[in-house]
This record gives sequence, structure tokens and C-alpha cells, in this order.
Amino acid sequence: MKYPTLTIGDEAPLSRRSRHRKTRAFSMTLLRAVTWTSLNKTSKATAYLRPAFLDICGTESEHRAFIANLREGRSAKLDNSTAFELLRSEPYCYTPPQRCEAGIRQIIYLPDLFDVEVKSVRDPLQVVVMPPSSMLAALGEDELRAVQQVYTLTRKRHADEAENAAKEYWQRRAVPVFPEIDDAALRYWALVARELTVRLDARTTYPVPTEPEFRALLVQWLVAAGHLRMGNGCPLWPISGRRDDHYRPDLRVDAPSPGWNQRDDVGYVVPVALSMSQAELGAALVDLARLYFA
Repeated sequence: MKYPTLTIGDEAPLSRRSRHRKTRAFSMTLLRAVTWTSLNKTSKATAYLRPAFLDICGTESEHRAFIANLREGRSAKLDNSTAFELLRSEPYCYTPPQRCEAGIRQIIYLPDLFDVEVKSVRDPLQVVVMPPSSMLAALGEDELRAVQQVYTLTRKRHADEAENAAKEYWQRRAVPVFPEIDDAALRYWALVARELTVRLDARTTYPVPTEPEFRALLVQWLVAAGHLRMGNGCPLWPISGRRDDHYRPDLRVDAPSPGWNQRDDVGYVVPVALSMSQAELGAALVDLARLYFA
């Protein structure tokens, strides 16, 4: 597996005249970077990506020098066409460094997007959900059963619609085939439903029902309505009715690559993001609650 490296400083080959000059380059291994491309817009002057989440590791000496330069706003180069920039004006949270096999692991993120609790309610609300992959095994039976029921009912409604369309021989409406979703995708759906609604409840004044079935329905509606932003390989892509666009994802994930079109999880599930106005969310909650509790 290829582990990408972030480098701050100049690593250009030294000339014969300056070959004895000491280089000032600092590097760390990139485990995961998440960039919300439509939210953290790159500057036309710099063309740097501005990640919302960064997970890196390295030796103690590498960590100390690299983080010091990163805090000063210096860009970290990933390859010849990609570099990350953490603006000093953004309220990044630097978590306490953790010891790992590679030395020191450092996580940097924007708390307003990722934290469960936030200090204030904002409009529009913006949130990113990317829980640890270990939480997939800790889902409750009621959460899994709720997602399975929503999926089963949706498939039945789709089958009825297709049957009715087939009977209308004078119109011959074409109903697309409803996608098949495996157990792993249903488990992912259940985890995202729980983690997303918990964060929404802290970011809005509207009451968000906590019933597992309602949470599953809310995620399904957000996906179908195009409000939920997804990156490449997201298991929820099939229920969106759109193809997985590998070239223009709204959530860019940079991570170790087992294959040319794969990303290693490095302990996280595939992230999803939501950005919508408080009024839109309130109207959706009212409509879904009316249908669900009726």
C-alpha cells in the first residue's frame, strides 16, 4: 500500500554550488485528508486545498517541526499538483498528539463541522459525519432493523410503482430498477443516520425525533433530495438515483491507496456532509414527522 507524504519546504535538487546547503524540508505521512470543495473554496491566487480534516503521523522530531510550520500557515505539498493550506484565520482544533507505531499521530479538524456539540446555532447549518469504522460493529439491533424496514418498504413501493406503470400500456412509463443494497451498506446507513441526527439536533432549534426509523427516513430523504454530499465510494450513492461521479466529488478524500480507485479507511468510514438552511431543514422535519407519526 502506498502511503502519501506531506512536505513543507523546498525539496528541489540542489545545484552543484549549493549542494552543501542544509535543506529546510519537513515531512509527515498522510493518513486522511477531507476537503469540502464547495465549502472550503481554494484561493485562485494560491490554488491550495483547504482541508476540513487532517490526520497525519511521523516521528517526534518530524511532528514538532511540521506542526510548527503548519500553524504558521505554510502550505504542505502532497504532489506536483496538490498542496494543503490551513489558514491561520480558521478555528482549527489540534487534538493532543497520540503515540502510534509510526511515532506521533496528529489530528487537525474544524470543530464546527465535526463536533457533536457546537457553541451556537448557525444558518445555514453545516456538518460533516465521519465516525470511526469500529462503531459499525457496535450498532444496536433496533437501529439495523429500522434501516432494513425502511429499505424493504421503499423497495415494495418502487415495485408497486413499476407494476402500475407497466399496466398503463397507453403511456408506457419507464421506471428505473431500484438498486440492491448489501448488509454492509445498510449498516453504514444506520450509523450515518444516528451520528447525523445527533449533530443536527445540536445545530438547530427544531426538534429532531430520535426514533431509529425516523432517522433512517431522514437520511434517505436527504440523499434523494440531493442535500447530502457524498465522496467517492459512499455506500449511499445507489439510493441517490445518480451515478457515482469519480471526477467531481464534493467531498475529496486523500488517503493511502490500496488500488488506483480505492482509499483505505485508516479507521474511518466514508464521510458525508450536509449544508442547508434552517428553514429548509425545518420544513423537511415537519413533512417527514407528519408522514411518520400519522
